[in-house]
Amino acid sequence: MCLAMPSRIIDIEGSIATVDVLGARRKASLTLLPEAAAVGDYVLVHAGFALQKVGRDRIDSGEAMHEAGIARNILEIVETQCLGNGCTTVRAVRIRLGRAAGVMPEALKLAFDSLKDTTAAKDAVLVIDQVPIGGTCKACGKDLESTDARRIFLCPHCGSEDIELTRGREMEVAEMEID
Repeated sequence: MCLAMPSRIIDIEGSIATVDVLGARRKASLTLLPEAAAVGDYVLVHAGFALQKVGRDRIDSGEAMHEAGIARNILEIVETQCLGNGCTTVRAVRIRLGRAAGVMPEALKLAFDSLKDTTAAKDAVLVIDQVPIGGTCKACGKDLESTDARRIFLCPHCGSEDIELTRGREMEVAEMEID
């Protein structure tokens, strides 16, 4: 699986671009980009390489990677909590993430790591506790749980499709390890 961060090129020196990833600056090689790049272009960057150009409309809509917006929100929560509690350093951020939340954990970690450099969480690790999908079958009343979103929509006890999801959509900052 390839996870790439949407980035805007702000400077180019030879085959190396300086890119802005939602406020964080990184170096990215342009050697794998199939077309010429210019300052102001948006590119998807993975492992230090610009892989393809993308339109600004895809970036603005969040289509390119909505995990970056989620990571930015997590970091805003962390910063607000730090200011309120007088902390200067965050060592770890633990979140609860439901398997039905529509978020790729690996992409969220990549986005978090790319955006944290200018925050109190610059040295923090993001720990993700995944919450299984669960609910109740309305036909037989049995409690259901699954780690696979595709399997929860049919009751294994009675075969009913009348399932009420009660967990698995969580997305919350559960705790922070701070100094």
